[in-house]
Amino acid sequence: MITDDKQTNEHLRSYINYYTGLKNPRYAVLVKGEWGVGKTHLIKNILKDDQKFYVSLFGLTTIQEVHSAVFVKMYPNRSRLKKILNWFGSSSMKANDVTLALGPLVGNIANALIKEKVDNSKTIVFDDLERCSINLEDLFGAINKYVEHHGCKVIVIAHDDKLNDELTDKKEKIFGQVIKVTPDIEGAFNQFISKSKAPIAFEAIKDIIYKSFLASECKSLRILDYMINDCARLLSCIPDKLYNNKRLLSEIFVLFTALNINYRLGKLKAKEIESRNSVLYYVKKDTNADDIYDEIKENYKNHEVPLRLESDLLSNEVLIDTIVNGLYDKDKITKSIDNSRHFIKPESKGPWFTILNFDLYPTTDVDNALEELYKQFEEMQIIENGEIQHSINLLFMLSEAKHIDKTIDDIYLFFLEYVRKLQKNNKFPPADLFTEYEPIRDSAYG
Repeated sequence: MITDDKQTNEHLRSYINYYTGLKNPRYAVLVKGEWGVGKTHLIKNILKDDQKFYVSLFGLTTIQEVHSAVFVKMYPNRSRLKKILNWFGSSSMKANDVTLALGPLVGNIANALIKEKVDNSKTIVFDDLERCSINLEDLFGAINKYVEHHGCKVIVIAHDDKLNDELTDKKEKIFGQVIKVTPDIEGAFNQFISKSKAPIAFEAIKDIIYKSFLASECKSLRILDYMINDCARLLSCIPDKLYNNKRLLSEIFVLFTALNINYRLGKLKAKEIESRNSVLYYVKKDTNADDIYDEIKENYKNHEVPLRLESDLLSNEVLIDTIVNGLYDKDKITKSIDNSRHFIKPESKGPWFTILNFDLYPTTDVDNALEELYKQFEEMQIIENGEIQHSINLLFMLSEAKHIDKTIDDIYLFFLEYVRKLQKNNKFPPADLFTEYEPIRDSAYG
């Protein structure tokens, strides 16, 4: 999944070539890196098939299974297996009796065979260490036997966290060299774009999504690949009128990629995506200093990539459909964009719309809109679910920006009081805004 990795990871290529040229190094090499950075791809590119025995540890539960997997890789030909068994004096045991899967081979002789009959002419590559349920002490003991007893050259590929969490003295004795893989994001990005379904159309958003990925601080090339495919699907649903509008394309795809990446990383759940522009975001934010949205905004700010989490170009319903469910409904996406603040007629909205688009209106108009908003609250004119949320959210944002002399607590209490006031006067909609959070179907308000 990496294209031009020769320069980015030349240290790895150089050391592996040196290590595999040693006659009997008596130590193993650990290749580590974050999930999805392309560790396996790199090793497979550096060592060709005739230079390695590649063994995935994924799903293995016993040391016997590890030895069996290595043995099968070393002796895949059944006729050779029969000769080896005969060499051990078990002529009655036929080659067909040997299980070639990952399970243990039958019989005590076979069990001894797979541990002792080892081909050290090629390098053993153990992959997926973090996906193996075997105790690390036992696993390192098995690896050490291949290195010390059989004179094998061994490379182990592992995720950073697994080794950091279970660092042991034994590990330090086994691995004489630890090499960290650096993802070649630019090279991989160009490759993924070229193989996407819309390589020409991607020119309009190529820089946008590349900068957004860097800003996300994600290092996984797998997620980069997924993200580009998702962007290609979304791009095919975008109205033609947006193709020449760099600002709106940026607003759409920076938001989409930021949420998409963090959802794939497991940092965001569907409910949190829905709450990105709702009252609940601010309520939770006030009680959780480590809110994921604070982290996301800080990352994008540090990389100078403008991110508008409150953007209504893609409604919450569209974001959940696309990111979570993989559904790209062109009509629904077009409708969401047409109903956004950028295209809806101002007269069809309340004062919150003018405040939200403060950069498009004179200061006096914005001040008047704020006064009108307070008046509507006082007279209980704001009763539609979406309009209530947008109006309260605006007050939260204005508070954060120090544009109004009210704290988050003040506005939260004001919101609760307003809800009670509507309920008392039988003006509140049947669905309570503060029930255990369920998806809020987006109205014209986003």
